[in-house]
Amino acid sequence: MLFPELVYYAYGSSIDQSIITEMLPSDSIIVALMKFGYSLNLVASFPIIINPTNAAVERWFCSCLKQKPGTYYWMQNFSRFLVTLSAIVFAVVLADKLDKFLGLLGSLLCAPLALTFPALVHLKHLAATKMQKAVDIGVIFVSTCIFFFCTS
Repeated sequence: MLFPELVYYAYGSSIDQSIITEMLPSDSIIVALMKFGYSLNLVASFPIIINPTNAAVERWFCSCLKQKPGTYYWMQNFSRFLVTLSAIVFAVVLADKLDKFLGLLGSLLCAPLALTFPALVHLKHLAATKMQKAVDIGVIFVSTCIFFFCTS
């Protein structure tokens, strides 16, 4: 919540375009604090965000080595290195197309995560009446339409 507030104070109330931190005035202390906070946020949140990927890759890549603790340790570190290296390569390659890439990921993943999956879980485990089941099916249908609309 602090980051958008700093952006608002740094850039003003007449924001009419997308904000990129390089477009902000560089002589302002608020802008410097905002850039530092954003960088700190990226560095601190990377291990949290990459943890599920590391767990999946390690399960696939290192599962046969559990009986050899030393080898497992180094293979686990090597797989984490590969995941981080691939993230860096994707960041460099997709730097100029990042907005389109994130938009595509958002359209592919946000509608199912926000609407479809909760409705499916409710339909499967909690819906008792026909009305509840109808509402769940309606939400699933609408979210599927949103998914295809946003993706196209």
